[in-house]
Amino acid sequence: MKKPTDLESRILEILDSNIRLIQYSVYTVGLIGLAIIARSTHIFNKFTSAKSVPREFIRKAVKLQGKVNGIEYCQLPLQQVEGHQPNYALRFNVEHIPIARLLPWKDRKALEKSFLLDIELVGVHLTTLEGVDNLIKIPVESNPTIWFRLYGLNCETNHIYASIFLKRAWWKFWVERDLALIILKQNKGIVSPYLTNSQHIYFNEKYPAYYRKLLYCEIKYRKL
Repeated sequence: MKKPTDLESRILEILDSNIRLIQYSVYTVGLIGLAIIARSTHIFNKFTSAKSVPREFIRKAVKLQGKVNGIEYCQLPLQQVEGHQPNYALRFNVEHIPIARLLPWKDRKALEKSFLLDIELVGVHLTTLEGVDNLIKIPVESNPTIWFRLYGLNCETNHIYASIFLKRAWWKFWVERDLALIILKQNKGIVSPYLTNSQHIYFNEKYPAYYRKLLYCEIKYRKL
């Protein structure tokens, strides 16, 4: 066996005497790397307003999780709808649930509305409020945790356009639970006018394909 040189012996001696320091250095570098990744991906961030959501998330149509704290049916001005029947925009006040949590949070009985995301169901307006409690309110109250996919942002009103996915029952895991499609299939709504990007409104590149999907569903299930 080859005998180590003086230089090699000295290096081994230094490594042996500083093994703890080397280990801690490796751990520190690893933690710094994880911190950089976490900061760039926002996995620990809790979004409390439309402005806090990274524009990149909207551009990539990221799917996020949240808890519904309220539902609003906002009647649209008659000049914005066809015919004489009122249409309603469906909006949710949602508490965002981060992708990952560092520490368990204490549940608060009430959360200020200013810390909730204002999410409008994208692409579909309700044409009636009759029966929507059974269709929307009761399922959401029984399972307030939802998923929503980001499609756009209104910078003027600070609400987010997104598709809403209700929690699936375990025995119906194959059933589509996209709320917009459910509303169209039940003939409770219509596809809203297509909004284009402007100074105050932004939609990502994936929205046109989703909008076409809504139009196809409306034509398929429209009552004659």
